[in-house]
Amino acid sequence: MKKVALLALAISFALADFALTPQTYGAYEDFDLICKNTFGQKADVADWQELKKAYEKASDKKAFVEQLGLTQYDASAIITQKGESFFENGDRHYILTYHNHTLPTNYTYLVHDTIDGHLFDLGSWREIDYPVLCQIK
Repeated sequence: MKKVALLALAISFALADFALTPQTYGAYEDFDLICKNTFGQKADVADWQELKKAYEKASDKKAFVEQLGLTQYDASAIITQKGESFFENGDRHYILTYHNHTLPTNYTYLVHDTIDGHLFDLGSWREIDYPVLCQIK
């Protein structure tokens, strides 16, 4: 019983690392400042590489997905990729999108990387209006 309680506690600490802002934002905001103002000084914009590592380490994948708050198909959040906000220094901002293993074929969403066969995709898009996914360290 103690092992189960400790495991649950470890999962909850691992899952507490990411949180969505309650508001949405356009592409040219100071997202690190938004994360800090919303979740405290130890919060920054979540990075795709860190998110992938956290997903791989999560023992309860379903709980991890639910904790991110992106459980509705095609729900998206602002993130970075290797610390960069925009794809190839252009105007396409990196976003994380929940595709539940089914990538739509009828729009121009660029998929740069995927987690678990399109459960989540790293994409980029113009004219965004999404919440920010923050990582609290």
